[in-house]
Amino acid sequence: MKVIHISCVAPPETGGIGQAASDMVKRLRGRGVDATLVSRKLRRKLVEPDPEWVTRLPAPIRFGNAGILAGIESKIRGADVVHLHYPFFGTAEGVAQSCLMRKKPLVMTFHMDATAKGLSGIAFDTYRVIAQPAIFRAARKIFVSSLDYADHSSLRGFKKAHPERVIEMPFGVDHDFFSPGDGSRFPVPGSRIVGFVGGMDKAHAFKGLPVLLKAMTLLPADVHGLFVGQGPQRLIYQAQARDLGIADRCHFTGRLTGEQLRDAYRSMDVFAFPSTSAAEAFGIAAVEAQACGVPVVASNLPGVRTVVLDRTTGILVPPESAVALAGGLKELLSNDGLRAAYGRAAREQAVTRFDWNRHVDRLMNVYREVCASPS
Repeated sequence: MKVIHISCVAPPETGGIGQAASDMVKRLRGRGVDATLVSRKLRRKLVEPDPEWVTRLPAPIRFGNAGILAGIESKIRGADVVHLHYPFFGTAEGVAQSCLMRKKPLVMTFHMDATAKGLSGIAFDTYRVIAQPAIFRAARKIFVSSLDYADHSSLRGFKKAHPERVIEMPFGVDHDFFSPGDGSRFPVPGSRIVGFVGGMDKAHAFKGLPVLLKAMTLLPADVHGLFVGQGPQRLIYQAQARDLGIADRCHFTGRLTGEQLRDAYRSMDVFAFPSTSAAEAFGIAAVEAQACGVPVVASNLPGVRTVVLDRTTGILVPPESAVALAGGLKELLSNDGLRAAYGRAAREQAVTRFDWNRHVDRLMNVYREVCASPS
């Protein structure tokens, strides 16, 4: 079986969409599936070459993480199943139309609703009315990380009309790799560490790092922040930390991967997930932290609250409230027993609910189903 995954981003670009797509393809290939990840060609040269199963096509017209992939038609023509990671504005429309014309099975992972303010927000809203319904109709199955998020997203109308075509399928985590540590810590000062992992560009402004920085001013002086991520906004966040008088307690590491990222998680006493909008649908970083036995204080948002279980694996707080976020962090930082109990429950949940093997089993079953079914 030949399957192509189409995503607007792919590692080393930041973002959960590309990471999830990459993880799926790697694990499908481990099962003997001829799976390929297709994304946009980067404007900058990669430090390390892509794996041989990643294909980057030119996107002469691009805007933000969106763009029109040149040559995608030939990739669709040779596939048995097309798996679109949505949103991918500019390319999703052509993929849907091509699959319909060629009677190619199209499945889709609906990652999130794109949100923005001002003219961009108006453009997203208009797109959802004009173009998005046809893309949904073209997909034989649509995967969502949680039905909770689907019910609060632009997918809810389609789900109500076609419940059999919407499948809840949480993303997985490599819980053998992301696991509690042996006591070694990432080299950062501070007797207690609050962690954050996320993209630091405009596309990921919804991750809410400014809210966390304000919350840091309300925490005791021995609490330091370990902030993992890279992007143009990093300098702005560092300037904000200086303006707030907490620069000496805020440690920006840049992008970390592999063992360095795992060591960073293991060094955290509490993980903060202060996302601010419906653009946050799941929280792969929150799952990775929990797999390492770290409890999470997160925004109470649809989808996120299925990842962080309130008063079980962490604490949920109102979005965009630095005071509430600081309160949740203080509660866990000041109570070793509660923090340990939530950390154990977080690890157990990561192992039992967010398992990539189970995810890939279900993916392959759906692929076989759509290949066997008439269009």
